[in-house]
Amino acid sequence: HCLEQVERLEPNIQAFVDIDAERAIEASKVADTLPTEQRGPLHGLPVAVKAVFDVAGMHCNWGTSIHHDRVPEQDAVAVRLLRESGAVVVGTTVSTEYAIADAGPTRNPFDPSCTPGGSSSGSAAAVASGMVSVALGSQTVGSVVRPAVYCGLYGLKPTRGAIPKRGGMALSPRLDHPGLLARTPDDVKLLCNVLFERDDQDPDSMDVSPPMAEPDLDELRVLVVRDWPPGPASPASLAAVEDATEILSGSGASIEQISLPDEYGAVLDVLYTIMTHDMAQAHGGDRDSAGDRMSEHLRGLIDRGRSVTDEEYSQAALQAEQWRGELNELLKGYSVMLSTATEGAAPPRTEGTGSNRQQALWSLVGMPVMAIPTGLHGHLPIGVQIGAGAGREASILAATRAFSPRAHPIV
Repeated sequence: HCLEQVERLEPNIQAFVDIDAERAIEASKVADTLPTEQRGPLHGLPVAVKAVFDVAGMHCNWGTSIHHDRVPEQDAVAVRLLRESGAVVVGTTVSTEYAIADAGPTRNPFDPSCTPGGSSSGSAAAVASGMVSVALGSQTVGSVVRPAVYCGLYGLKPTRGAIPKRGGMALSPRLDHPGLLARTPDDVKLLCNVLFERDDQDPDSMDVSPPMAEPDLDELRVLVVRDWPPGPASPASLAAVEDATEILSGSGASIEQISLPDEYGAVLDVLYTIMTHDMAQAHGGDRDSAGDRMSEHLRGLIDRGRSVTDEEYSQAALQAEQWRGELNELLKGYSVMLSTATEGAAPPRTEGTGSNRQQALWSLVGMPVMAIPTGLHGHLPIGVQIGAGAGREASILAATRAFSPRAHPIV
């Protein structure tokens, strides 16, 4: 069914970099021969992988023509875990340039004139259109949450280090997070149980327990932040927060209205100091050897990173850790934080992939956050984001249970 969807929709949506239908069918046939007791938790599930993660034998181009012919020989660790659990990799999906700059050709399934978001553009569009069941994406600033909202999906950026990132393109080791895109919270939870694993060969990997037992909704404390830093948000996004607050309150959760200190308004400055410095180290070589094939935006980010001093970098890292400590203290127990996730619904593709301002804080502090669809604004999806303390994905998933009956239809 998914391959039929690919044949029908991919020419218009353009979500994929590479598709291997023959290999996917063969893998599914092999899976069907396994005895029931040997079948994994993702048995036969069609998945797509953002082309910043290595998939053996498939093009993984990092969203740039510079690496157009890049075909890895080995799977990234997360891809290996997916396969070992029975998933069938259908293909690799479009990323923005180096997962941060210019957009690829992918269109939003709800409206081809609009962006699906970035940088996990193809992963979100592929899931929203039913070309695959779930997809692997990544987030360094806002690249899972934003496309999830724009495409009407559940998108989880988990606790930093929960999902192994070895075999993925490095943008910023301090900020990079593999992430998940799915149509239901149950699918997100299933993927967490498979992918949350410590990688001893990655110093940034951590032991994070997958979200098994969830608290009841009436045990949840929901902190609602309407003036989410650094702002701004459209009336549609603010209305989505109001709707979500009513839904959670009506489901028994305890609601508190709070504001974060003004200093959190500097989140983008702090994040970009870290990210661009790391980008210059990771991709400065490409800038020097093939800068004429990079966008002006990307060249500017790398050049900015080259000007960041060691002291500025250290100060930014200390600020990030301070905010992480403050937010973890605030979000003790079964506490979650509700806010706007995007400035609004998906903008036209001619305006780029949308603003990453609303998603930046959770990436900077490395704490889990999930995009939750709340309905439609006109004909386009709108949603909110709910974050929690490090390792407390279960609390976020508990909150999603209030929304499941109201998840809007997927095209």
